[in-house]
Amino acid sequence: MKKALIGLLALILAAWAMAPALYPSAPTTVWTLRKEAILLSGLASFVMMSLVMLLAVRPRWLERPLGGLDRMYRLHKWAGILAIGLALMHYLLDLSKELLQLFFERGAKLPRAEGMLDMFRDVAKDAGEWSVWILGAMLVLTLWQRFPYHFWRYVHKALALVYLALALHAVVLAPAFWWQQPAGWLIGLSALVGSSAALIALTGKIGRKRRYRGRIVQVERLADDVLEVTCQVDGRWVHRPGQFAFVTFDRLEGAHPFTLSNADDNSGRVRFAIKALGNYTAALAGRLQVGQPVTVEGPYGRFDFHRDRAEQQVWVAAGIGATPFLAWLESLQDQPQTAPKVTLHYCVGNPQEAVFAKRLQEL
Repeated sequence: MKKALIGLLALILAAWAMAPALYPSAPTTVWTLRKEAILLSGLASFVMMSLVMLLAVRPRWLERPLGGLDRMYRLHKWAGILAIGLALMHYLLDLSKELLQLFFERGAKLPRAEGMLDMFRDVAKDAGEWSVWILGAMLVLTLWQRFPYHFWRYVHKALALVYLALALHAVVLAPAFWWQQPAGWLIGLSALVGSSAALIALTGKIGRKRRYRGRIVQVERLADDVLEVTCQVDGRWVHRPGQFAFVTFDRLEGAHPFTLSNADDNSGRVRFAIKALGNYTAALAGRLQVGQPVTVEGPYGRFDFHRDRAEQQVWVAAGIGATPFLAWLESLQDQPQTAPKVTLHYCVGNPQEAVFAKRLQEL
């Protein structure tokens, strides 16, 4: 994740550095530095926000290079935080003019190169300003863990509309000569990719090709706060041990990710162990019934013990985190000769929480 962010920031910096100065004949002053800082922060924020939009649609071709969807969403989160931080910096630099005038004399305003999109400048400026405030508010809601998820997911989906406003702002207000430079090409590519992703999000097509209808065939309470749910999925379902899926039990609540705790046996049956960690998961025990329809989207993830091909491995599981190890061990029952030499540490707060201990020992 860090390498991806650092690499993208380096690309942005290089594109900005290759563009000629906005006012090449003007002396370097606090005012020219401020203008260049506004351009750089705006470019970086927009490219980062475009990455956020791309990752939000769960592109399958990025799963392998980025190490799976769970890591992609970590990148999505931190790229979003960085994009909003840069957007706030961009806006504050723009507002700094009156403050700087108290300390630095400003020369005559230099002429600006006109572009084909100048008729949209006022609209683009307003769109950018409102978008920054909305993004700041959305960041607060995202970091506020008590904000209800079923409300948050609709607020989060509105980010696609905010992005389209930002794309207008970036394309219209970019310096005209940038369009013949790598900086302009980067803005154009980012706007194309990000806008396409925004339209996919707004039309509800994220993950549509990986959704399967099914029904609940078994509900078992393993402990007071752990529920095991088995579903029969229609269609050709295939998953690898260690993967997870987005499961929708309630359309209003939306999809939640749960690890698949069983190996694929070609029957279309999938099993999830769900711990009561919030209001939604705590209420599932009283809501779920055998025969109830579900939607399963996936599978996702690349948590695979075969990936490193190490002959000796150490597996560490804590509490509900033992579920992928259950699937791993189930997958080895018919081919024990492929199993590495493993030491498994199963960590719980007390013996009552070791709900998977017996099954792990049997496997």
